Amino acid sequence: MTYFCKMTEEMEVQILARLPPKSLMRFKCVCKSWHALLNNPHFVAKHLHLYNNQPSSTCILFKRSVLSRTEHNKEELVFTFLNLRNDNKSNADHNLINCNVEDLHFPRSMGLKSRGQFIELPGLELGESVHIVGHCDGLFCLSLYTGELVFYNPAIKEFRVLPQSCLEDAFSCTLGFGYDPKRKDYVLLSIMSYGEEILDDERLVIHPPQAEIYTLSTNSWREIETHYLETETTYFWGNETFSTYFNGVFYWLGYEEKKEFVSFYDRLEEEKKQVIILFDTFDEVFHNMPLPDCFYEFPTHEMSLTVWNESIDTIALFGFYRCEFETFEVWVMDEFDGWTKHLSVVPKVDQEVDIPLALWRRNEVLLVDRDGRIFSYNFHTENLKFFPVHGVSRGDFQAVVCVNSIVPVK
Repeated sequence: MTYFCKMTEEMEVQILARLPPKSLMRFKCVCKSWHALLNNPHFVAKHLHLYNNQPSSTCILFKRSVLSRTEHNKEELVFTFLNLRNDNKSNADHNLINCNVEDLHFPRSMGLKSRGQFIELPGLELGESVHIVGHCDGLFCLSLYTGELVFYNPAIKEFRVLPQSCLEDAFSCTLGFGYDPKRKDYVLLSIMSYGEEILDDERLVIHPPQAEIYTLSTNSWREIETHYLETETTYFWGNETFSTYFNGVFYWLGYEEKKEFVSFYDRLEEEKKQVIILFDTFDEVFHNMPLPDCFYEFPTHEMSLTVWNESIDTIALFGFYRCEFETFEVWVMDEFDGWTKHLSVVPKVDQEVDIPLALWRRNEVLLVDRDGRIFSYNFHTENLKFFPVHGVSRGDFQAVVCVNSIVPVK
């Protein structure tokens, strides 16, 4: 005789919390109790932790340019999820990364002109693209060429187009996306730049920045103070589309600039001081911090910010030091000692490297070569492995190490 044992509710929760988001979306139709469970914020948080705390794989979202199949020499965008299995023993070709490839299909109601996974761009004007502003807990903030900002969770195919800014139209803006742990809400920060003005006496005056913050729960913007984005004589500006978020704080690479110049030509001769700009969601205050001392010497560094997960979670700088040889460096921020150089190595690759995309796993970096091929380089083993995707040489690339979730945006 066979005996069946009914699972307890806790057992169901533990099993469901480890399943992929796509499966869970289908399970909402099984019964009312599962529908209620999968919409419960406590279960959503539990799934976010348990499903993504499995060390067997890493998920990366790539944005890349490809040549249009319908028009000669016209570029289109493709967003691709690469689910990388951390154990590559099963891969017969040791020069290829072992991964699953899944191209994203954006809903037409989002406002993009698309054919399947291909996003058609309206033209070649600067900014006419789709940019990843940031990622947090499976949610992406996208800046569209239509001028709209969107929160999107591709795992559950949910998106929200954000309302218009509460500030006047700006010359440019710096954006940051993340989670406010104090208010338990997802937020988007916008720092507005209003350009400059030449006065009658030919003085060049830089207009002060303004800032606002959007909260998902209220679906609205509100203006915030920008006191610490300025000194008596200077302003601080961010110069990155993509923000780095960590523990309730936004980080951007930026620079410090004078508020006023005798003439326009004086500004051209002025060397801007690079800094890191921070925004703490806890007290909604801006801060700034210097880069490593050697960054202010010639030759220059070309660096990006990221979260460093090797031994302790912290902020790191990674990129190339442009000297006689192109040396790749990783600098880790220490709360007490400032910046420490973690790594300095000349990658042994035959390809001409164009740009570094992201740090992933331990001591591995994603790179793009001059032919648009995307590959991973391990600094310890010196192994080089290519991804089964390809972009346009000198195209539009972004890569974000991310997670999957059922966090809603509606």
